Amino acid sequence: MGENKLTAEVLAFAAIFSVLLLFFLYYFTAKKRILHDLLIKPLFPSGSAAALEFVSFKLTGILFTGIVPFILFVFIFRTEPTRMGFVTGRMCHFWYLLILLMLVTSLLSFNLSKGRSVQERSPELKIIDWFPRHIILSVSAWVIYILGYEFLFRGILWFQCYEAFGFWPALVINLVLYFLVHLPQGKFMAAGALPVGIVLCLLSWLTGSFLPAFLIHSLIAVLTDLFSLYHNPEVRLHLSEKSK
Repeated sequence: MGENKLTAEVLAFAAIFSVLLLFFLYYFTAKKRILHDLLIKPLFPSGSAAALEFVSFKLTGILFTGIVPFILFVFIFRTEPTRMGFVTGRMCHFWYLLILLMLVTSLLSFNLSKGRSVQERSPELKIIDWFPRHIILSVSAWVIYILGYEFLFRGILWFQCYEAFGFWPALVINLVLYFLVHLPQGKFMAAGALPVGIVLCLLSWLTGSFLPAFLIHSLIAVLTDLFSLYHNPEVRLHLSEKSK
C-alpha cells in the first residue's frame, strides 16, 4: 500500500514538472522558429509563409505536449495508459452530457466568434483567401494538437494527481497549471481557460477518460476557427479550389 502511494506521488510530481518544462520548451522552440527553420521550410520551400508558420507552431506543440510526454510516461516511467485515462471509460454512460456540452459549445462558439477580439485571434492560420485545403489543414492540425494537449493535461496530469492527492488537490493543480500555460496568450485567455478547465477536468473525473475532454476541446477550437471565418468580412471563403 505504501509503495503504491509513493509511486503515485512520484508520478504526480513528475507530471507537474513535465507540464512546466514541456510548455516552456514548446513556447521557446516555437518563438525561436526552430522546427520551422530546420524542418518545415526546407521540406516545403514553395509553401505560403502563413501556412508554414501555422503548421510549424502546431507541430511543435504536438511534439512537446503529446509525443514527448507519451514516450516519457509510457516507455520510461512504464505507466499503464489506462492509469492516464487512455480508455473510453464510462463515456457511454454520460452520452447525454456530451451531447449537451457539444450543443452549448457550438452556440457559444458561434456567438463569441462575432466579436472582433476573437476574430483577431482566430483562425490562427492568417490568410485572406480560404480554400477547402486550408480548412482541412486547420482542422486536422487543431485536432491532432489538442489530442496531445488533452492527453498531457486531462490524461497524465489529472489522473496522476487524482490518484496521488485526491479530487480537490488534483483540480486545483490542473487549473493553476492550465492558467499559467495560457498566460503567454494574454490575461484574457488565461482567465477564460479556467471555466473550460473545470469542465474538462470534471469530464475526465466522471468518465475515467481524457477522451471526452479531447472531444469538447477540439470542438471549441475547430468551431471557433470556422465561425470566425464565417463572421469575418475581411476573409474570403472559396468552396472550390478553382474559385478566384
